[in-house]
Amino acid sequence: MPATHLAVQANRVNPTLELGDVNDIAERHPAYHGKQGAIRALIARAEENGLAPHIYRVGRRVLIDLIGFEQWIRDQQGGRR
Repeated sequence: MPATHLAVQANRVNPTLELGDVNDIAERHPAYHGKQGAIRALIARAEENGLAPHIYRVGRRVLIDLIGFEQWIRDQQGGRR
């Protein structure tokens, strides 16, 4: 598990929230391996593309809900796997 990977108590609906950074996404998903710039571009357009609910900004740090990101990817294809 990467050092940047965090488990945070979020709320009763989603008791654990898996947060990571751009490198964690790239490491976890082979399609994004070595493509951190592409992930940053998705984050920059998060309001437009629907990714915003899965992005957390803490100071200068940008964290991504890893499970939410995976769901967002599935939703881009109408839920097909």
